Amino acid sequence: MAETICMANFKGGVGKSTTAVNVAASLALRGNRTLLVDCDPQANASEMFIPEPEITRDMRSVIAERIPVAEVIRKTRIPDLQVLPATFDLAYLDKELVVSPSGIQRIERAIRPIEDRYDYIVFDTGPNLSHLTLGALAAARHIVIPVSASVWSTTGLRKFVRWIDQNREDEVISARLLGLVATMVDVRTRIGRSLLADLPRGTYPAFSTFIPRRVGAEDAVMEGAVVGEPAMDTDLSTAYEALTAEIITRVAVIREQEGRHRVR
Repeated sequence: MAETICMANFKGGVGKSTTAVNVAASLALRGNRTLLVDCDPQANASEMFIPEPEITRDMRSVIAERIPVAEVIRKTRIPDLQVLPATFDLAYLDKELVVSPSGIQRIERAIRPIEDRYDYIVFDTGPNLSHLTLGALAAARHIVIPVSASVWSTTGLRKFVRWIDQNREDEVISARLLGLVATMVDVRTRIGRSLLADLPRGTYPAFSTFIPRRVGAEDAVMEGAVVGEPAMDTDLSTAYEALTAEIITRVAVIREQEGRHRVR
């Protein structure tokens, strides 16, 4: 069964979609069958692989229109990477999940029939605390929180983790926090250096890899370039590959721990 990872942060502009896309691409380039599930009505992750006019179906098609999930999933230019894309209609799905019985579990149920086809499923979520975001978190086993090197991003982190913990206490979310990842870090700035120093000493687990700020990052997004492609900044590719390696290692450790626990 696939390892399910949700990239989430209610603060916008932290590089969440870029992280989701590049981690998914890096997983696939390592030979892992990978599905990127776009749960953000902005559809930024989807459009890195599929032109917006060509996206006509999304998670709402699966949940509200009962179209088989396999018919909505699209191939990408990376052989082992597929995408369940997003459209703006997901904004309507968010409202529908509020009034739907067991609405929070609908995304998990939608994904369940195809979980065995993949090694990893990576969810991208919107910059909010919507039912879509909560549904993606409920469908995941692991959470990765990108945190940008900015005052507003770091001050909102505790509030977001408290919100996750509250939903875990209410048994809405069972996923564990795999780690925080520092993004858009400029080591020349005080807040950049402070974030790198504080995360490892903090209350929450953090990855040792950080994603540097690069002028070429916006160019890569405009080109739709991801890890390993010529238009992608080399330093960013290296960072995302290192982050992916850390994620794989941490997931493997958790799987081993859970296996030992079951044996006992």
